[in-house]
Amino acid sequence: MISPRAEHHYISPEREVNAGLWTLFSGATLFLSLRLWCKLTRGHGLWYDDHILVISWIILLMNDALISYEFATGYVVDKWDDRMHILINISSCGTLLGQTWTKTAFAVTLLRMSNRWQQYILWFCIATMNAYMAVKMVFQWARYCDEASYQVWYRIPGFCINATFADDFKEGGNTYNIIMDFVFALFPWLITWRLNIKRYEKAALCVTMSLGLLVAIISAVRTVWKSKPIMHVHDAWYMWRNGQSMVWYSAEICGTIIVQCIPILRPFLREIHSSLTSRKLGDTEAGRTTGGWRSNVDGKRASSTITSAAHDDTKKAPVESFALRKIPEEAAADTIGQAWEPHTSYSPSEVDRAIKASHTGPLQPGDGWPLSAHTDVGSHVDEDSHYEPWAEPAAAPSGETALWPPPRRPARV
Repeated sequence: MISPRAEHHYISPEREVNAGLWTLFSGATLFLSLRLWCKLTRGHGLWYDDHILVISWIILLMNDALISYEFATGYVVDKWDDRMHILINISSCGTLLGQTWTKTAFAVTLLRMSNRWQQYILWFCIATMNAYMAVKMVFQWARYCDEASYQVWYRIPGFCINATFADDFKEGGNTYNIIMDFVFALFPWLITWRLNIKRYEKAALCVTMSLGLLVAIISAVRTVWKSKPIMHVHDAWYMWRNGQSMVWYSAEICGTIIVQCIPILRPFLREIHSSLTSRKLGDTEAGRTTGGWRSNVDGKRASSTITSAAHDDTKKAPVESFALRKIPEEAAADTIGQAWEPHTSYSPSEVDRAIKASHTGPLQPGDGWPLSAHTDVGSHVDEDSHYEPWAEPAAAPSGETALWPPPRRPARV
């Protein structure tokens, strides 16, 4: 049997394409799974951006499987039949959907944290991106007026477009995607920089949410590479170059998914680091106290004896017991009004809640936490700030006029 390479004189990139597509898909799947797991286990729930990402991931899975099927069933040939043309058009539309909807998901995430005029800009970007995608999908199935090979049954009848205009429009769509990547990568700086948090936390959050710059660079490199004249030369490496361009398109989609998941994982990674640090400290403390086990036991015995003696003393005289409500500590003066604590890592969902929380009003007098005893009688605080439960003064008993009302006793703490 004659090999496809010897018959068609093309170098097949099937192995490299499959390796690149499914490696990128595995990375996107891992990060998206961690994103969903963190949101569900931390009680945040899923929002519109998560659902859009899941739909984009499903489209990516189907598109990668379709491209692998194309290479396995006759992509590397001199002339494609109608079946292969239809498969290529479907995979091209899947790529357009993946590019647009992954960027739309990030724009929806930014909508939750932006103000009114920023939301107008984001909605404009969302609308224009999806409109551009819809027109490009129509052009993918349209008939070209100057091309006889495009006058076939599976293309849209009734009208035709100029081939040069269609190619220029498609290139313009690729350039617009790059612009949107840069806009969405720089947008978090406008949103996050006005928050009242530590500067290093602010910079860290902006950097993690601006990793889309990497996607923009990938898209720019791919667009420049695709525009080179060598891409249209039908030599032995023609199919290989087309296959590599498919990997570049998939890298843009997978990269957009991954960079949106990294900010969600920062608090999760911070918790893992804290847990590992606490475990190491616990092991160190356990090693230090092992040598002093006997003395600790003796100390416990002595402490138990003293405690028992004190317990016996308390039985001799009844003691009036009371309790205080748990009073939360008030914030320090320099942190009042801050939207969050500076030592904590935040996800976009938590940033959204922090922005909303910063708009709440201050506590009013009477909104604090009063002291209370296990009784319904009145109470007061003496000059030494010792709490004393005290009942309402009643009338003096008949025949007893001395020392009434009774003297104030020292508070028992």
